[in-house]
Amino acid sequence: MDLRDRLFDLRRRPNLYGLTTFGEVAAFVNGMDAATEWSFLEGFRDWLAVRSNLGANLAWQVLVIRMAYPDAVGDFWVTAAHSESSEAVTLLFDELHSFLTDREACSPE
Repeated sequence: MDLRDRLFDLRRRPNLYGLTTFGEVAAFVNGMDAATEWSFLEGFRDWLAVRSNLGANLAWQVLVIRMAYPDAVGDFWVTAAHSESSEAVTLLFDELHSFLTDREACSPE
């Protein structure tokens, strides 16, 4: 199963992987990145920063939370990362799919 297939399966059945919060899903995705020697998410933070107009000084996890809950202020991202945050999890999977699709379209074969 390649990484895109694993992400699709994770999105479809997160409880099978024991993941219920945004923080857990983000940690799993970070683990996928670590397993690829940090190449899987290479450029993802910058890509999100451009799409969100929130600046490139934030971690990708914070960018996703702020994109999912644009009206929240302060340290809301900490609470959202540890709660179920289905909006943030959905947004993460949507953005990862778009990012990987764009990167594949731009990479030379």
